[in-house]
Amino acid sequence: MDQLRIERPSGREEMRYALEAALLLGFQSETAVFPIASPGGKRKLPETEGELSGFWKLTPAEMPQGYVPAKKKGPVFDLDFREERGLEYLFSRGLFLKDEDADLLPDQLDVKLILPDDADEWMLAAACNVAFRFGMETTAYEGAILAPKEYRGNAVVFSFAEQAEITYQEIDGAVQVQIRGGGEELLKLSSLLCEKFPLADSIWKNWRDVLLDWTDDFAMRGADGQLAHLLAASGGKDVPALYGSPEISEEQKSFFKGAKIYNHKSGRKIYEKNYELPWEVDIFEQILKEEVYPKLKKGDRLWVEGAVSEEAYIRERIVRQIGEAADAAGADLEGTQLICAYKQGYSWMDEIVIPAVKAQKTQQVEIFFKPFLPEGETVWLDENGATPSYHNLKADDPNKWYDLPIRYLQELYPIQDILTEKLSVSAKQVIFKAYEGTEDLTYLCRVTADDGSIREYKYLARCSEKPYLDEFPKLGKVHPATGYMKVLINGKEILNRNLTTDLERIWEIYQSQVLPECRAYIEEKIDGAVHADLQPFFQKLSLEVWASEPDYRTGTREDLISSLDALHEDMYFVGSDYFKNYGVQTVNEIFDAPGLILPEIHKREGAPSFRVTLYELQKEEACILREKEVFAKEKERGQISLKITRITSRDGKLILEIPVKGAKEAVVAAYARLFSEGILSCSKEIDGCYEIHFTGEEGNTYPAAVPSKAEVPVRDITEIDLHEKELIGYETYLEIMEELRGVRGIRIFEAARSYQGRRLYGIWLMPQYEGYLSMTKRLSRCPSEIINARHHANEVSSTNASFILLKKLLTEDVYKELPDRLNLVLVPMENLDGAAIHYELQKEHPYWKFHVARFNAIGMEFYRHYFRQDTIHKEAMGITRLYEKCVPDIMVDNHGVPSHEWEQQFSGYTSPSYKGFWLPRSLLYGYFWYVTDTEYKENYPVNKKMEDVIADKIAEDEEMSAWNKEWSAQFEKYAHAWMPKLFPADYYKEMINYWIPFAFDKNHGYTSIRYPWITTVAYTSEVADETAQGEYLNLCARAHVAHDEATLQMLMEAIHIRKCGFTCRGGQIFAEYLRLRPMVVDNSGKR
Repeated sequence: MDQLRIERPSGREEMRYALEAALLLGFQSETAVFPIASPGGKRKLPETEGELSGFWKLTPAEMPQGYVPAKKKGPVFDLDFREERGLEYLFSRGLFLKDEDADLLPDQLDVKLILPDDADEWMLAAACNVAFRFGMETTAYEGAILAPKEYRGNAVVFSFAEQAEITYQEIDGAVQVQIRGGGEELLKLSSLLCEKFPLADSIWKNWRDVLLDWTDDFAMRGADGQLAHLLAASGGKDVPALYGSPEISEEQKSFFKGAKIYNHKSGRKIYEKNYELPWEVDIFEQILKEEVYPKLKKGDRLWVEGAVSEEAYIRERIVRQIGEAADAAGADLEGTQLICAYKQGYSWMDEIVIPAVKAQKTQQVEIFFKPFLPEGETVWLDENGATPSYHNLKADDPNKWYDLPIRYLQELYPIQDILTEKLSVSAKQVIFKAYEGTEDLTYLCRVTADDGSIREYKYLARCSEKPYLDEFPKLGKVHPATGYMKVLINGKEILNRNLTTDLERIWEIYQSQVLPECRAYIEEKIDGAVHADLQPFFQKLSLEVWASEPDYRTGTREDLISSLDALHEDMYFVGSDYFKNYGVQTVNEIFDAPGLILPEIHKREGAPSFRVTLYELQKEEACILREKEVFAKEKERGQISLKITRITSRDGKLILEIPVKGAKEAVVAAYARLFSEGILSCSKEIDGCYEIHFTGEEGNTYPAAVPSKAEVPVRDITEIDLHEKELIGYETYLEIMEELRGVRGIRIFEAARSYQGRRLYGIWLMPQYEGYLSMTKRLSRCPSEIINARHHANEVSSTNASFILLKKLLTEDVYKELPDRLNLVLVPMENLDGAAIHYELQKEHPYWKFHVARFNAIGMEFYRHYFRQDTIHKEAMGITRLYEKCVPDIMVDNHGVPSHEWEQQFSGYTSPSYKGFWLPRSLLYGYFWYVTDTEYKENYPVNKKMEDVIADKIAEDEEMSAWNKEWSAQFEKYAHAWMPKLFPADYYKEMINYWIPFAFDKNHGYTSIRYPWITTVAYTSEVADETAQGEYLNLCARAHVAHDEATLQMLMEAIHIRKCGFTCRGGQIFAEYLRLRPMVVDNSGKR
């Protein structure tokens, strides 16, 4: 754009037209290089309202017939917790730029420019810069921009002075920003200000964000501030000890030679208890030796039947020993049937029935299972299971059964695959039926041969009965599998009893001792009423188990038979439910972040061991100790105040003056020093065009220069190892993000840190531009999408998908225009602490589910903390900040479900809060969280179109379609056909999607319900990837990529309706440029 030509104004009318022209041009501009006006400019200023109107170039889009834009309700969140604000808001929403329609984009310009009557061409050009920039930052404005000097509202006041400066003051309830100076120096300051400010890192983080972080630092809540406090405390005889943030790096620690620096969130052992338990195999054999073998006589016929929770090779060894004992007694071993106590139906079919009929040609296999119901009950309760309930709190019936009526069908899974493989029958030839007879049995298997002959086999499974939680019996009962032994001599039963399995013994200790002892520690520690806001109560409850149990892959899909995997799930979720119910039943609060409950289960032949270790936080909050006395500790945010009060420039840099109230002078001095020396992590985030001057309460100034930064080498994404077929842990993720910094066309930025201090990054697909880019105008022109990955860290493939998608977007021609047509941000890993936990656990058990990593490091489902100003669950701030900056039309959250059955035998076989998720239902399926209010009726068609394009995209891939069909067939046969509400399957074009309706709710967790006038679609994808590895992991990732691509293409092809116009009559000016939401996705124009 040619610069406006500014000459010395002859009067206020000339000033007015210059400023109105600058404002109007800025209003129509997404990018700009400043100055946009100068004495040497080429573009002539308007002299009449008609000429001014000629500067308007935008044209409105045709409104489709019947289209009704989403009604804006508000309010939206405000992340700024400070009571005092300053120049950091000059060009940001909130001070002069009001957001009256609550869509996070300013739509009212509440400021005037005041110039002296003798303003010269340099001052007018500087004022044009400011007016132009204001125009860039609003979607509407009304009235004249120039005001007389008597004006008493919000204003930017220009005046002559020897030094160019910008200051902030509040007068009679209005804000005045004073811009002083003269000549070319004033124009340079305004140009630098308008092109750089308030962006602190050149593109993403603004000075409000920085000041919020620095407020936390001076309150000793942030790592950088803790280091400044440590430096301020140093120098005496006693070396201070800092108990600080886990964000403090080893590099930072090396600066403080000899200092004691600890992670205050690390663990300190409170107690450790070890339990050595008898092995069920030894007990089984001991009973035989003591109660059976002494009774054997020569010629006797011996039959031994039973179940122990062991793999086949151990049970085969027991059978051999029984045979040896019978031979030694001269008895005839008539037979043995020793199956696995875990999943008895599966083990019985696989090891007893199939070998018995394998020699014949089979025509049909019918398996009758007994419905699992309390005595006398016949009604199957089929609750809704499309979404998790999260909290298992209904404690009103001690006789309620957690187990489902199809419990014994569940224990057969995946026997159909084994039957089809070993008996060469089709899936249709395997039939499951509910047993309706009166015989005391669990299973009846009827095998029909090709010659019409029929063989029948029967089995009675064993289980025990226990309260779900011993301390809260009103929650109901569960029925874990138990072992047994049945012995016949000469056809006469001499012994028939249940035998406690190893896991039942471990479970008894967990319920009766471990959890109550942890509770007792909490109550003793707090010494008073325990409340949710005191969480976490402990740092970690470590549950290490060594046991001999079945743990093997079946060779069908990703199926796994593992009582140890199930135990891990039981220990985690039941432990979590224990603390939730403890809170509800004592103080009517849910304790959902008690600390990390970490089961670590190890497979080992022989007697089981159980080690319980409880750790507490080193310190509840950050502090500095000297001679064991607290020298400094965290403050409340309200005790600290920072704002930008003055801006000057020198050598092409903006100098920001920031008074610091509430902090000791020595701390302010230390912070400035550490910043300048590059010790503070925040110094690496600030652009080199700034210099900071901190002012202490004693009036001293402490300059802080931005350290120089090493140049990032340019990289081609095709040269970077993106680990497309490997599970990506946190450290690998960091390595990839670091390499991506040099890739052209993207910008890597830090959006948040986790509870344990890990870095949450976003990737922005950048358009090409020069100078300053207005996100207000970009978001008014382009649709916006956030694709979030790994919110639940055990759902692993979405991180791989993020990087695969990024590579496609940067290398394939079809996406060349995407950065200019769509505002897209990728978040490859949101739950960083969970990912770190998961990566370590999967080294030993690569295919387990590991739901301990579903939530964060202290057990919190942290999406519940989105849109808050403050939370200890700091990873939640990532999406909150991204939402504010991206204002997304669509939010995609790429999730996952187990790749094999999700069983918990101590919880009713299925997880109580996730019953509907027992079995994978598809390789890929999704959730559409849609709003039902009539004022958002246009949102629904966009959701439906998205469902359509995703289904078509998946159908194009034969491998994905085949997996979808196979999983769906399993889900139908074992689950949906029996309990269609609990296991719903809403098919559309051979895909399953769930439509979850809600009325508008300002507190809802999903943005399509909370802010439906902003976010049209909140889509959750689910792939069966807990835990996927290798080629299958890559398949899951590609499934995510497929639906992401379909959504991006839909967005780029959609019609985006913009309401725009400009009027100028009699000095009254009105301009608007609004992108209405939702978009229109039916390009035919049919409604």
